[in-house]
Amino acid sequence: MKTCPNCHNAVGDTDTFCAVCGAALQAAPTQNAPVYNTAPPYGANAAGGAPVKYCQHCGNPCDVNAAVCLKCGCAFTPTQPVKVDEPSIWLRIACFFIPVLGLIMFLVERDERPKCAKSYGMAALISVILQVVFVVLFYIIFFVIFGVVFSTAVTDYSYYMMML
Repeated sequence: MKTCPNCHNAVGDTDTFCAVCGAALQAAPTQNAPVYNTAPPYGANAAGGAPVKYCQHCGNPCDVNAAVCLKCGCAFTPTQPVKVDEPSIWLRIACFFIPVLGLIMFLVERDERPKCAKSYGMAALISVILQVVFVVLFYIIFFVIFGVVFSTAVTDYSYYMMML
């Protein structure tokens, strides 16, 4: 096994660049070298394990996080950063207490951040359902109590009227 002349880390026998520092272990290929674009840029390795990306220059499978190909030294084009689709707890709480905000957030975020949109919409929906349940329970309890009080008052009034 070889070692890198720059950082003295162990490198593979077939590697032409150090995976740690990126230093060249052998002479870099010339610009007139043939380009092999047969491999897809991303996929699974031959063993079906962790995902790998393939060098667009030589087709060598490389680590997904690698900046350069260890075989030919070509730099990978940076990938677009992935938008975080993690809903905010504070926005979920706000959508629970203000259901209209939850509806607006759902409609605004549903295409770009579907997980967040679903979370905000669910908070608003749960809030509306709970409000309806509490209003129904309030009216039931109110009419039961009011009905008992009213019926007792009517009964007492009719009792006193009969005594006269």
